[in-house]
Amino acid sequence: MSVGPEKPRHIDGRINQIGTDDLLKAFGSPAEDLAGLRAFVGSRMQRPAWPLPDSADGVLEAAAPLLDGVDVTGLGKGRSQLYGFHYLGWLKPGVDAWLLTGDERYLRAFERHLDEWVERRDSVTGEWPGLDVIWYSLGTWARCRNLLPTLEVLTPSSLSDRAWGRLVATLVGGARWAYDEHDVFRHGNWQLVCATELLHISAVLPSLVESAAWAWRARERIEEHLALDIYPDGGHYERSPGYHGMVLSALQTAARIDSGVAGHPRYAAMHTWLRELVSSGGWVPHLQDSGIVWPAAMLERGGSLPLELPLATFLPESGYTILRSDELRAVINHGPHIEHELESHSHRAVLDLVLDGGGEPLLWEAGGPPSYDDPGYVSWYQSGRGHNTVLVDDRELSTDRRVSVDPLIDTGPVAVFSGRHHGNGLEQARTIAMVREEPAYVVVTDRASGPHTFRALWHALHPWQQVGPLAYAAGRLLLVEAGDPATTVVGTTEGTARRPVLESQTAEYGPLHSLSLERSSGDFTTVLVPSADDVAVTRVDGELLVTNGPTIDRIGASTWIRSVNGKLSWATGWQVRELPSLVRSTEDITILAESTRYEVTCSARCELSVRATGELRLNGIVIDAAIEDGWAHLTLPYAGRWTVESGDGS
Repeated sequence: MSVGPEKPRHIDGRINQIGTDDLLKAFGSPAEDLAGLRAFVGSRMQRPAWPLPDSADGVLEAAAPLLDGVDVTGLGKGRSQLYGFHYLGWLKPGVDAWLLTGDERYLRAFERHLDEWVERRDSVTGEWPGLDVIWYSLGTWARCRNLLPTLEVLTPSSLSDRAWGRLVATLVGGARWAYDEHDVFRHGNWQLVCATELLHISAVLPSLVESAAWAWRARERIEEHLALDIYPDGGHYERSPGYHGMVLSALQTAARIDSGVAGHPRYAAMHTWLRELVSSGGWVPHLQDSGIVWPAAMLERGGSLPLELPLATFLPESGYTILRSDELRAVINHGPHIEHELESHSHRAVLDLVLDGGGEPLLWEAGGPPSYDDPGYVSWYQSGRGHNTVLVDDRELSTDRRVSVDPLIDTGPVAVFSGRHHGNGLEQARTIAMVREEPAYVVVTDRASGPHTFRALWHALHPWQQVGPLAYAAGRLLLVEAGDPATTVVGTTEGTARRPVLESQTAEYGPLHSLSLERSSGDFTTVLVPSADDVAVTRVDGELLVTNGPTIDRIGASTWIRSVNGKLSWATGWQVRELPSLVRSTEDITILAESTRYEVTCSARCELSVRATGELRLNGIVIDAAIEDGWAHLTLPYAGRWTVESGDGS
C-alpha cells in the first residue's frame, strides 16, 4: 500500500539512470552516439505548444543568480518550497538570457547547473512521507513545462552533447514515471496537469518509441478529468482561481495538440468561469489558497471572447455567487471543503464574501500564503480569522459545513442571496442583499442562537476609523453595524494579505486590517456602503432605515422601498403577499413597483390587488378589472412573470 499521496514508489534506472545507450534505444536506435541522435531528433522534432517568448522583461534579473552559482540541491528552502525548487524554474532563465543577449556565459551556466543537478538530484530527501522530491506528479509536470520549450533552441545550439543528452533524459525519465503513475483516474490538479505535459512531450518528440503510448494514456486521463474534475459550471474541482488557472493553462497546451480538448464544452466553460470572477480592475480574488489571478492573457490565449456579464451569477457546483451593480461587486463563497493530494486548499470559512468597487478591493480576505511553509498558513490564511465571516467561540469551521443555499432572488434593483450552514455545530444563517441603483450598497444579515460568543470579522486594506456608534470607515468603505453598542465589544487587529497592483497587474503583500465585533448574540446587521459621505442607519418599526443624502431606503425582511427627495422611486418585495399601500396578493409573489407599473412573478394562480387609476393592462393587454377606492383587482391566471400597468390609456 502507498504511504503517501501517490502510488507506491516506482523509480528505477529507466527513469533516473538513463544513459546514452538507453536514450538511443528510446528513439529506436537511429544513431550510434549522442551527436548523431541529436541530429536525428532535431530533424524530426515538432514545435512546442508554447515556444520560448521573445519578451525581455525580467529575464536578466532572473538569470543573474546562475552566473554566481546556485545550490542545486535546494536544501534549506523549506518543506514545500524544496519540492518547487526542483521544478527548475530557476534554470530556464539561463536559456532566455542567452537568447536575448547572445552571451555564452548564460548558456554555459545553464549547462553547468543542469549537469550538477542531474548528478545530485537523487540525494535530496523531502519531508512529505511517501513523496519523492524529484519524481512525483508536479515535479515531472513542471520540469517538462519549463524545459521542453528550451529543447527547440538548445538542440542546434553550442550546448554540449553531454548536457543535451541529460536534458532529454530528464524529460524522458519524467514522462516514463508519469505514464506509470497515472494509469487510473485520480481527482485533483496534479494528475491533470501531468497528463497534459505527457501529451505535450509525445507531440514534440514523436520519434520516441513510447510516444504513442504516452499520448493515448494522456488523452484518456484528460478526457476523464474534463468529465469528473471540471464542474458543469466550469470551475475546477478544488474551487481555487489560482489552481483553476494552472489547470486551464495546462489544458490550453493540450488543446493546441488535440482538437477534442479544444472543442470540449467543459474547456469552454472553464474560460467563462474565469470571466465571471474577474473584477472591474481585471483581477480575480485570491480565494481558497489562490494567489490573485490576472486572467486577461490566459483568456485571450484560449480564444475566449469578452462576455456581457449578467447582474448576478450562481455557480452551483463550485460554490460561488456573484452579485453586481455598475460600480459594486460581491463574491460570496458557499462551496464545500475539498480534499487534496497533500493538504486541502479549502479555507475554513463559508458564506463569507469579498467586495470590490471602482477597480479596488473594499472588503478583502487573507487569501493564499506566500508559501505553504509560512507559519501563519493554517492560523491566518486558511483560518476563518482571515475571512469576512462570523466565528463561534473562536473555533475553526468543521470540514463538514452542511451548507444550503436558497434560490437567488433578483428583482432588478435588488439582488438577495441567502444561505445557512452548520460548520460550527449550530445553524448560522446569512443573507446578503445588494441594491444596484445608485447609491448602491450591501446589507449583510447574520442570524444564530445559543449560549456562545459570536465574533463578526470584517477585513479591509485600509485601517478602520470609528466615525460613529458602531460605524467605521476604511478607505472608501463605510461599515455600520445596526446593533447595540452597549452589548458589543469592538477590536481591531492587523494581518497580511496580497493586494492587487493595477498598473503592473501584479500583487504585493501588505497589511490587512481587521475589525472585530463581538457579542453573546449571533444576530448582526451590517451595512456596507462605498464612497459614503452622509449615511445614517437606524431602525424604525423593526425595519432598517438607511439615509444617504436625498435617498431613503426602508428595508424589511423581504422588502426594500426607496424614496428620493420624499417621493417614492420604487418598491420591491420577494416571497411576500403585500407591499404596504401598493400591492396585495393571495399567494407569495416577487414584486417590483415603479409608479404605475408592476413586475410580478408568481408560482401559482393568484388574486392580485394593485394601486391603480384608469385603464389596466396585463402583459400589454387591456383587461376589465374592478377598481374601487384606488385599488384594481385582477387575476394572474397561472405561474409566471407578469407586467401590470395602469393609466389613462394615452
